[in-house]
Amino acid sequence: MREKIRLSDLSVLYVCLSEEWGTIERRCISDASYFRNIGGVSFILCHEKSLVDREAEKEDIPRLYFPDALTGWRAKLNFYFQIQHILQEQQVDVIHSYNYNTLLPLGMILKGMPHIPMVFTFNENIPWKKSHFMDKWFISRTDSILTFSPNIRELAAETLPVNPRKIHVTGAGIDFPAKITRSHHAAEKRKIMIFIPRTEDDLKCIRLFVDCIDPLLYSLKAAGYKQELIFTFLTDISWYNHPIFESFKRMILERQLEMHINFETRPLASSSFQDCDIFVGLPQIELFSDQDLYALVTQTPVLLPRTSTRQQLIKQGKFGETYHPEDGRELKDKMLKILLNYDKYLEELNGVELELQDQHHFERYAEELYAHYEKLYTQRLRYSQKRRRLA
Repeated sequence: MREKIRLSDLSVLYVCLSEEWGTIERRCISDASYFRNIGGVSFILCHEKSLVDREAEKEDIPRLYFPDALTGWRAKLNFYFQIQHILQEQQVDVIHSYNYNTLLPLGMILKGMPHIPMVFTFNENIPWKKSHFMDKWFISRTDSILTFSPNIRELAAETLPVNPRKIHVTGAGIDFPAKITRSHHAAEKRKIMIFIPRTEDDLKCIRLFVDCIDPLLYSLKAAGYKQELIFTFLTDISWYNHPIFESFKRMILERQLEMHINFETRPLASSSFQDCDIFVGLPQIELFSDQDLYALVTQTPVLLPRTSTRQQLIKQGKFGETYHPEDGRELKDKMLKILLNYDKYLEELNGVELELQDQHHFERYAEELYAHYEKLYTQRLRYSQKRRRLA
């Protein structure tokens, strides 16, 4: 065996069987793209014509396809045999999965392939049942679990049937702005930005926010607030192609709010938040969201749906506020609080990007991720060689 494993010699299979497009899917594309760019071989197993497939095609990352959702034993059995074939044909050195429901069939396969390590990025609530002994046995084959924050690491340790020493905090690995410019608007204006995922097809969460606008404007007027508010709904695809655009426009017109509403399309990156004065996050399934970070690293006060992760992220009200995801009154009150105390939040946010760089900068993330690949591959190779000698 070589003394030093070079990452450019390795081949990594990235498994992301998702129809959504969120933090975890963006992380998969970024990981696979970067590993390819440093000389390694990367390819993605995904659903054909899924958003992961389309984005991987843009990055020229090779794809393999699995046609079914892993919702029943038959689909998992088909997945088992297809993965076996892929591992044999593609000479895979490392598997990196982004979906919990793939861990069981992958663990079943890798129990018989001790030379291949498996990495799992954890960012979802899962219905783990500790009474399932076989599930525990196969899922424990996971070599390393990566999380974006300390409290998600704690949740993974409580939830997943693996040794806590296998669970690590890598940060989110996002880009940071080269320069931050505040005071984006004239003093008489405030731009409140809301990001709408391209897969959002339900107006419920958006309606909660829209219904707060009129009461918010009334409360601000009563408080003597003089600045104009601009509510900007941002997405990363053309609004004309968004599944909710027509119904969303009707809702705005019915409430006669069109003078206060803008629709914009921008890529999800730190530069897209530079002219934002307040970022409001809508409820999401994900435990951790990269869009929340993009706002903070541009020194933008945030109002986020209340979870332990987001409360930790904003330092319990220091960099913004949280609200109950089904409480429209609290949402309005917290927006009011931020607007009336805006300078205080800006002062607290001064320099926050330097603090967040130590935890979430892409260079730090990439260095830690690929150190994991190298370490795990080396350990598995030694382990399998030792087993062969003993046999």
